[in-house]
Amino acid sequence: MIAITDIKNGYGNSMALILLCCRIHFKTAETSDLNDFIDCNEVDWSSFVKNCRIHRIRPLVYRIILKATVPIEFRNKITNELNKLTLQSFEQAKETERLILLLQQNNITVIPYKGTAFSKQFFGNISMRESSDIDLIISPEDIPQTIHILENVGYIAPQKNYYNWMGHEQFIKTHKDLNFDLIKDAKRIQHVEMHFNTINKSIHLPNHRNTFNTNTLYKNKLFQKEISTLHPVEQYRSIVLHHLLMDGMGYLKTVVDLAQITVYLEIINKDEKIDADSQNILNELNTNYNLVLVQNILSQIIGIPLNETIECGTEKSLTKRILTSSYRKVRKNKYPFLDGIVFNYIQLKYKSQFYNRKRDKTMYLVKSILSLSDPQPDDYMSIKLYKSLYFLYYIIRPFRLLFTPSNPYKHV
Repeated sequence: MIAITDIKNGYGNSMALILLCCRIHFKTAETSDLNDFIDCNEVDWSSFVKNCRIHRIRPLVYRIILKATVPIEFRNKITNELNKLTLQSFEQAKETERLILLLQQNNITVIPYKGTAFSKQFFGNISMRESSDIDLIISPEDIPQTIHILENVGYIAPQKNYYNWMGHEQFIKTHKDLNFDLIKDAKRIQHVEMHFNTINKSIHLPNHRNTFNTNTLYKNKLFQKEISTLHPVEQYRSIVLHHLLMDGMGYLKTVVDLAQITVYLEIINKDEKIDADSQNILNELNTNYNLVLVQNILSQIIGIPLNETIECGTEKSLTKRILTSSYRKVRKNKYPFLDGIVFNYIQLKYKSQFYNRKRDKTMYLVKSILSLSDPQPDDYMSIKLYKSLYFLYYIIRPFRLLFTPSNPYKHV
């Protein structure tokens, strides 16, 4: 585990304090360490709040820091923020439950994924995890009816015209989800993502892995009623693939998620509750993806103990990327052309290291580069062409990405 003094010297007092809060949550540091650090160091509290927002771990960190002796103005500020975040989580959980039951009434099954359901299942509290949307798993064939049902209760589907323009089969073949927004007084109050695949189709992942296994479900109470949730091992598999291959494990929220579910699985494994099928899933993940690197990062940043230490050689650069949250800053360059090049280079560099096999690394790089020109909903919504001119999007897209890039993390 990296010493807090080294974190302070390398990344500043506020990041060191944030990391200390995370370690206290995982019981790899003591609450007394918190007050000792505050007493001995000058903390920029505005920087502390800013970094918590960037890393999207405010609920967890704020709960811990409020146990310490902090300035009254800061205490009032983050208490108000925490109350707002808690209320938002309750509203999301309530709406998640409402949508699940609404679709059930129409013989459509959806399963919550990530979000408040993940928070409740693995943290034991729906408001421990910062989330900006509702993620639901859906069967592709239920998408057309779901559009009709959700529109009848006030939702809009921003990609509906694009979905209709492409056609159902082609849309399902080339995308991972369809999104819905609930708008009130010109403000979006809910964003719902209906997932029929785990990660973007532009990322190298065999089709049989890029889906959700809903054969074995758990019953969990989310808001007021019991709902079906993914098996913990399937949730882990999906989160690993998403956080590594989509997010590149690029900020602390991904680290905390992986640490929390790792601890949870260790507990149920000790109780011999992981069956043979689940163990096969875990073995396949370890075979194909660099979970040794992930475990090393969890050990260095959070202090999660390892059974054995096998260094990969890339821990230092990934740790720096996570703690500086360069993943979320890379598109702040004021030169869009250079910004686009830097962004894609960094994505390729860091994500490729999560594949174990050289063949998979190569396929990831080739597919990612080739897919840069694959048209996406933002391209259609930026420039609407007749379907007969669809081929022009392959030419337009690279230039749009370089000069007017969309924000790929706006719903993270």
